[in-house]
Amino acid sequence: MHPRTHGRRVSVVVLNHNGGTLVQNCLRSLFETRFSSFDVTVVDNASTDASPDVIAERFPAARIVRLPRNLGYSAANNIGIRSTTGQYVALLNSDTEVEPEWLTNLVQVAEQTPKAAFLQPKILLMSNHAILNSAGNEIHVAGFGICRGIGTVDSGQYDRIENVGYASGACVLISREALEDIGPLDEIFFAYGEDKDWGWRAKMLGYRSTYVPAARVYHRWSAVLGSSPVKMYYLELERLISIWKNYSKGTIVLLAPILLLVEIAVLLHAVKRRWLSHKIRTYAHALGRRGEIARRRRLLSKRKIPDIAIIREFVSDLQHPYVGTLAVPLNRICGVYLRLCRL
Repeated sequence: MHPRTHGRRVSVVVLNHNGGTLVQNCLRSLFETRFSSFDVTVVDNASTDASPDVIAERFPAARIVRLPRNLGYSAANNIGIRSTTGQYVALLNSDTEVEPEWLTNLVQVAEQTPKAAFLQPKILLMSNHAILNSAGNEIHVAGFGICRGIGTVDSGQYDRIENVGYASGACVLISREALEDIGPLDEIFFAYGEDKDWGWRAKMLGYRSTYVPAARVYHRWSAVLGSSPVKMYYLELERLISIWKNYSKGTIVLLAPILLLVEIAVLLHAVKRRWLSHKIRTYAHALGRRGEIARRRRLLSKRKIPDIAIIREFVSDLQHPYVGTLAVPLNRICGVYLRLCRL
């Protein structure tokens, strides 16, 4: 045990919904973690399989919180977080497996970096441990979340501790002290985008999201599932909401040309890939939640860091399934426009 991690307790929250053997494998690896003081809470999001009972039988050290209905990622994890007492909280997807030293490495860097609110390990594919799933995530100026290195061979190109746009919700360590300042996951996001929103809000308050490559976690991820119409709907909805709630009005006006061009590109790609009806629904659903978004925008008054400084930490190059081959001209236009705006 590294001396800087001694005496620190971590509460690990695992969210489960019909996890089957995946959640069992996750918990099996989790309980092999070499860290002196951690507890495990499984929040069951109204599973209809036998997984909650199997967990209770096979992993008696895990505390189970059973929810009467599926509340989504944010609300369920918030319940889990509120039920814990560790100085740090770790959120872990049920379709992950961890290496024994993952927690020690994350906490060690957290103790050395007071302004790091969120810390993410190197996340590799469960199906091929040589392929990256995320080496920390970045935020695009048009609101996209981008996993660094996704689908590429891990050849050591991301082996440096560094600040990133945000930490992946698949596995993230959170400082309890920072969490009290930043606030919980925003429950306006049912699925996807809540981790990006957390990192974005952290930036507004002067906190950092830090990538720790020595900590390693494996995630079950499929490129086939990555672009389904339903997933694209949720991703587009959270992107629109996050832009609306986190950018100031002045910034939205300044970025309007980029935002409009991106919107056109997404619509064209949605037509090509046959998920246009899902895209149109995002406009209706975002407008339907305008009251909730307006209430959340009032939190902008607490910010310590202006948009101008935050945008300079965002990326303008887009490599994402949203827009396909249109990414090439969009990247050039975004780069030129941001330089003209001195951003």
